[in-house]
Amino acid sequence: MRKTIEHIAQLAKVSKATVSRVLNDSPKVTVETREKVMKVIKESGYYPSATARRLTTNKAETIGLIIPAPQDKTFGNPFYTEILRGFTHQAKIEGYDLLLFINEHKFNYSRLFHDRRVDGLLLVGIKRNDIGITQLSKNEFPYILTGKIDYEDANYIDAENKKGAYQAVSYLANLNHKRIAYIGGSFEFAFNRERFEGYLSALRDHNLEYGKELTMESISTQESGYEAMRKILKFSPIPTAVFAANDLDAIGAMKAVKEKGLRIPEDIAFIGFDDIQLASYMDPPLTTVRQPIFEMGTTAINLLVGMIERKVKETQQIELPTQLIIRKSSGKIRMCK
Repeated sequence: MRKTIEHIAQLAKVSKATVSRVLNDSPKVTVETREKVMKVIKESGYYPSATARRLTTNKAETIGLIIPAPQDKTFGNPFYTEILRGFTHQAKIEGYDLLLFINEHKFNYSRLFHDRRVDGLLLVGIKRNDIGITQLSKNEFPYILTGKIDYEDANYIDAENKKGAYQAVSYLANLNHKRIAYIGGSFEFAFNRERFEGYLSALRDHNLEYGKELTMESISTQESGYEAMRKILKFSPIPTAVFAANDLDAIGAMKAVKEKGLRIPEDIAFIGFDDIQLASYMDPPLTTVRQPIFEMGTTAINLLVGMIERKVKETQQIELPTQLIIRKSSGKIRMCK
């Protein structure tokens, strides 16, 4: 039978209130009493339930993690698995559990904070116009987004998306590419919009024309990247380079190019974004913009715990630097024709 706080009180011959004070490190308990209660707790194998901790500390010691996406897209995308690794690593260090919610439909954030089921929220992959975030801010409930939204007071951590995309496309332009295609996800997500803006800025700064036929929207999967590239290849002349706003799109697009009998990078060069583990194992290895996904996860937990414990009170808006990782898929400088 599972021990309760009442059992501990009986065995230690103290009141339930005293046991509760010991569990919560109250200074009102003498050293002798504390040692006696802790000895009983250790010998009995007692541990307080989450409900009991919540009643005595007014904290659930739990962080809610919301990913509003289908399960197959979530667990099939290396970005999510890597940022989850960062979350869980740091949450363990901080002494918090994670409660995961995956729902592709509109999520009722208020239900979680009104019920006090969690002490704070992490929100991953939230659409840029999600008005639910205003509920959290108005109720002063601790939360962190991984990615921006169109709400100027939102708390978020993100990568330097526009700067990273600009650097990638500039690198291709400096290799003498004149027709650079773009494959990327929906502008409902701010990071996709920013990466596209970086692409356009680089084209302008290098005096390259923007061709609408060279821009394809995807859903950030290998399959969607493959289909987007097949459409691009129907136009003439074909591009000499492709910037994909995520590595999965790039990997799918590379497959489409190879099926056409074209060579990478001699006929079409590629740069992706993310630097997932698979990128370095591609043939040829994929040049990509590395964003610090694991660090985004650990930093988000650090910030959120600071908010929960009232150590951080001001709005948090942090962008971590990206890095262009050069591999063989981007090739060498092209000769002018």
